[in-house]
Amino acid sequence: MRTVQEIYQEINAFAPFSTQENWDNSGLLIGEMNQEVSGVLVTLDISLQAVQEAAKQHCNLIIAHHPVIFSGLKHISSESVVYALIRENISAICCHTPLDSAQIGINDLIVNKLKKFFEIENKIFPIESNGTGRIIKLKQKISLPEFARKVKSVLPCEVVRYSANYSENVQKIAICSGSGASLLEELKGRCDCFLTGDIKHDRWYKAEELKIALLDCGHYATEVLMIPFVAEKLRQAFPELTIIEHAQKNPVCYA
Repeated sequence: MRTVQEIYQEINAFAPFSTQENWDNSGLLIGEMNQEVSGVLVTLDISLQAVQEAAKQHCNLIIAHHPVIFSGLKHISSESVVYALIRENISAICCHTPLDSAQIGINDLIVNKLKKFFEIENKIFPIESNGTGRIIKLKQKISLPEFARKVKSVLPCEVVRYSANYSENVQKIAICSGSGASLLEELKGRCDCFLTGDIKHDRWYKAEELKIALLDCGHYATEVLMIPFVAEKLRQAFPELTIIEHAQKNPVCYA
């Protein structure tokens, strides 16, 4: 049987854990490297529902994007996800910022989705030297409302928020999955529009000041693409293993 270490090494090959940000906590967070793997469940977040599904499907390893342990724990409740993982003897590997900045990672998956509607110049640049984000150039300019509508149709968004006071067409698009609004100042003069999620109120005014249009597609919609991507990578490497894609739902509803 395959071991947790073999799965870890395969993920490390396309999203090196050594590239994680210093505030991140990616890696093997629950379990042991030498544990034999009966099956793998891939999910965005390790929720109690994900643990229950893994146990039901006889998967004793969960691969997730967001770390199930982000900072030091002082108490583990019997109702917590960490407790449930340990109780069910399920290991957990979390690949957060390494998958964000990987050469073919989450931001590239968003770019590929946009290619369904837009012609994109071949040159794709990272926002930061560590590989964070992407900057692309569309072949043609497009109005911001129309761009927002098309983005909504290719990403699993129920709502796309966009800048109300931006009247110019957009062509150079910056992309950062998850919550990337802290990168705004880094993008001054480098793009017309910034696609990300979880944009706080004050950042909309900063974007106006910097003359950058904003698209807030939500944290979930910009990152849930990792589930089929990682699952397929593991199926190719380990065809004998059961690889389950957890049907992760957006934890937020809209009235």
